Amino acid sequence: MNPVTDYYEQYDEDVRLKRDHSGKLEFLTTTHLLDRYLASNHALLDLGAGTGIYSFYYADRGNAVVSTDLTPKHVEVIQERIQAGGYDGMSTRIADASDLSYFEDGSFDAVLCLGPLYHLTDTALQNRCLSEALRVLKPGGILAAAYVNKFFIFPYLVKRDRRFLKESWMERLLEQGRISAADEDCFWTDAYFHTPQEIEDLMDGHGIVKLEHAGTDGISVMLEERVDELDDKEFELWMAYHLRTCSEPSILGISNHGLYIGRKA
Repeated sequence: MNPVTDYYEQYDEDVRLKRDHSGKLEFLTTTHLLDRYLASNHALLDLGAGTGIYSFYYADRGNAVVSTDLTPKHVEVIQERIQAGGYDGMSTRIADASDLSYFEDGSFDAVLCLGPLYHLTDTALQNRCLSEALRVLKPGGILAAAYVNKFFIFPYLVKRDRRFLKESWMERLLEQGRISAADEDCFWTDAYFHTPQEIEDLMDGHGIVKLEHAGTDGISVMLEERVDELDDKEFELWMAYHLRTCSEPSILGISNHGLYIGRKA
C-alpha cells in the first residue's frame, strides 16, 4: 500500500480542522480567501479532499463538487455523507492527484489542491499534478494549492520534542525538504516541504497568475496552547488580526500551512 494512504487509513483526518481554535483557523482562512473568487455556480474539483470538509462547505453553498482522495476510507466517508445528506450535485471517487485522466479538459471552474503537494515528494509528480489541474480547469479558472512550509517544520519539531534539535534534522529539512515513511525516525509519512518562494517559482513555471499567497495558520500553531484557551469573543479578535496579517511575508514564512490561489492564464 502507498505509505501516505496507509497513514491516512489510520489517522482521524475528520477532526483535524474542527477540534480547536488553532485547527479551525486553517479552514476559516482558506474559505475566507477562496470565497473572494468562487461563485455558487462554479463547478469544483477537490483533490486530496480528506473526508471532504471543503467539498461539503462548497456543496452547501450550491456548488457542483467532485470530491477525490487517494485513501479509500476517506472516499467511503464522503460517499456516506453524500447519501445521508442528499447532495445531488456532489460525487466522489478515488483518484491520484497527478493523474486526472478520468476528467476531460476544461471541466471545472476551480480546482482545490489542498493536500497533494505536500505528499508528492518527487518534484516531477508535483509538476504533473499542477499540469493536470490546469488541464481540467476552464480558461480563467481558479487553482488553490496548499503546502507545508519548510521554515516552520524544524522549530515546531524542537518545540514539541528536543530530540529533534540535531544538526542532521536541520540539514535534512532545510537542504532536502522531504521525509520518508521508510526513515527510522520519521515523524509523519512521505512528505515534501516548500518555502514560500519555492511555491511562487513552481506556480510561475506553469504560468499561473497569482491572486493570493497567505499563511493559513500564521503564527497560531506556535501559540496553539494560548489560542485554544481563548473564548469565542477573544478568538474573534485574534482571527481578525490573523486575517489582516496572514499575507505579510514575515508571517507567511513561519506559518505551518501556506495557500496559493491563482488563475489559469
